Amino acid sequence: MLSHKQVWAAIDALAKRHGFSPSGLARRAGLDPTTFNPSKRFAADGRPRWPSTESLSKILEVTGEGITDLMNGMRSAQRETAEPVGKVRLVPISGLKMAASPGAFDGGGLPNGKQWQQISFPDPSCKNLFALEVSGPDFLPLYRDGDIVVAAPGTAIRRGDRVLVKKTNGDLTILTLNRHTADRTDFSSLHDKDVELSFTHSEIEWTARIVWASQ
Repeated sequence: MLSHKQVWAAIDALAKRHGFSPSGLARRAGLDPTTFNPSKRFAADGRPRWPSTESLSKILEVTGEGITDLMNGMRSAQRETAEPVGKVRLVPISGLKMAASPGAFDGGGLPNGKQWQQISFPDPSCKNLFALEVSGPDFLPLYRDGDIVVAAPGTAIRRGDRVLVKKTNGDLTILTLNRHTADRTDFSSLHDKDVELSFTHSEIEWTARIVWASQ
């Protein structure tokens, strides 16, 4: 039986084979660019969402692949993503400053490009984790040069959480969430919690909650 994880892994692999991010493949197929984003793969209550047969048909048509190719990709995903109990997971890692460069993430906030390496990390309950290495004094006193932070895109973020914030102008930084409003999100600086930064929703490309740090 094919699992939810296998189906989405096969779509990701299909996109990669043809030089697309998941959002790029959706756009090329005439779909909403967010159709295959990680945030769309689960409902707000945690129930898995599956791609529609129409969306599968369109990406097969635009890539020139057949249903057999996609099925083979799902079987490969089953073998490649199988993780023995008690083992560690390989998590993509990059320098935080390098990750701010164009193309380091796809439209859904997942690692993309050649600058990513991998590190071992205990098997977490969250999926799609990635790690960034801090360099320099920008995030003192909380994070020092050489500290590694692990982030989980697409997870719920609450007041007081430390988050990676990717702005539409390309900036990538670490802040503390203060509040969401109808048209803005407010954060505070790690340097000084009394310094508040406020961005409209259109200024923020994505956020990812920091779930672990090597402090």
